[in-house]
Amino acid sequence: MSENKAVQKPAGNPWLRALPGILISLAAIAVLYFLVDLDELRHAFELADYGALPIVLVLFLGSLVTRSLAWRTILDEKVTFANAFLVLNQGYLLNNVLPFRLGELGRALILGRMSGLGFWRVLPTIVVERVFDLAIAVGMLLSSLPFVVGADWARSVLPLAGAVVVLGFAALFALAVRPKWVLGILQAITRPWPKLEAWVVEKVQSFLLGLSALKSPGRFLRVLVWMLLAWGFNFSWYYLLLRTFVPEAAPLWMVFAIAATSLGVAVPSSPAYVGVLEGVMVAALSLFGVAEALSLAFALVAHAVYFVVTGIIGIYAFGKQGQSLSGVYKQLLTRSTSEAE
Repeated sequence: MSENKAVQKPAGNPWLRALPGILISLAAIAVLYFLVDLDELRHAFELADYGALPIVLVLFLGSLVTRSLAWRTILDEKVTFANAFLVLNQGYLLNNVLPFRLGELGRALILGRMSGLGFWRVLPTIVVERVFDLAIAVGMLLSSLPFVVGADWARSVLPLAGAVVVLGFAALFALAVRPKWVLGILQAITRPWPKLEAWVVEKVQSFLLGLSALKSPGRFLRVLVWMLLAWGFNFSWYYLLLRTFVPEAAPLWMVFAIAATSLGVAVPSSPAYVGVLEGVMVAALSLFGVAEALSLAFALVAHAVYFVVTGIIGIYAFGKQGQSLSGVYKQLLTRSTSEAE
């Protein structure tokens, strides 16, 4: 089957499927509303020293640049840095304003068309990026957890967690190096249904092709370095911003809070993780004795930095390409792969 043929449109009301995530966000907002005194929140905003905000913005841009370089490396340098950077921010903008976390699919759709690689060739590179994210976030969380809870059992988890992360990367590397194994298994399973077999094999072949950049250990290490730098920038701007609200904050606090928040926003929520991001951040920082009002003020400003910067770059990219958010949203809902070429 050609990529020019559209996949069947999802049945049902898409907004009804978004309802659970919206309800979770509303619940998180309600908890924060009853937990945090609004006068104390306003006082926290007034006490903060925003003089470091320009440096925060520079560091945040650094995280976007290094993440774009990591993604371009996964793509085997088949796209320009400018395109990788702009499309990355378009994906973030889509996540900020549309339901269903469509930003990742949107990145594959937009870059697949721009580069000529196609949707199914770009999508696995985003999956690889997310695997690196998950591994780094889990590593940060588990390495900081023993110092947060001070329990012996937490320290015993570290070797096991490290082994799981290593095995995950090993499995990803094996898929890149031995794609025929995967295809053989899928063909054996779907052989009784020839049409399904043809469709599955074609899509999985394209997907595995997207992992081909990881065949080279050198390229794998380059991706890892860029991703670690991206997380380093991410930690830096978050920590610097936290110090404007809580001057005595220790680096450990931010390591744990960033990792917890990165994993916490994986639960369904409204667009832009509204309420959920703030709730997880407040809960994480409360373990270090940070007042809820200070934590929430910090989380709201950090969320605004992310939303505004990625929004401005994303809107510029859509305008430069002559596209619209509604147009991309319609393409994503219908899963029209003809639009991805």
